[in-house]
Amino acid sequence: MNNLQLDYLDCFLIHWPGKYLFTDTWRAFIRLYEEKAVRVIGVCNFNIHHLETVEKETGVLPMVNQFESHPYYPQNELADYCLGRGILTEAWSPMMCGGAIFADPTIGAVAGESGRTPAQVILRWHIQKGHRIFPKSVHADRIDSNFRIFDFALDDGQMERINALEGKNEKIGPNPDVFFEVFQ
Repeated sequence: MNNLQLDYLDCFLIHWPGKYLFTDTWRAFIRLYEEKAVRVIGVCNFNIHHLETVEKETGVLPMVNQFESHPYYPQNELADYCLGRGILTEAWSPMMCGGAIFADPTIGAVAGESGRTPAQVILRWHIQKGHRIFPKSVHADRIDSNFRIFDFALDDGQMERINALEGKNEKIGPNPDVFFEVFQ
């Protein structure tokens, strides 16, 4: 903390569960939280079995789990698990790094019906699912557009149509269960 010239951190996350030692790391995070050096402790890319392991071994669940989630790969089972356990879901790559998902006919149709951009529709879908999002852009007009998602809502039919895109099962990031095996 001295090197950062801060009294505390707002949020501190373990980026990957790795194959070993993530519970030891989690114990260190718990200690930092108890010492009030960190206000929120959480994880990234943890699957259900990782979350169950940290709870079993430490008795403390993360407050946040950031993982890949977008209409093509929403990870509903993981999101529902987190919701049921009081773990905030933060969507990593909420717009799938742009590209193909913006050209998806379903997303385009809902955008047309709503008078919104495909990006706004996807971000609104996340909000209505209860996800926290951090859309990334370096373009001022896109940043401004990404903020304009709180003055409309998708109806149930639109949400269902977007939810049906899950069948594409297109992941862009590595699988947390095999990511570290390449280093063995």
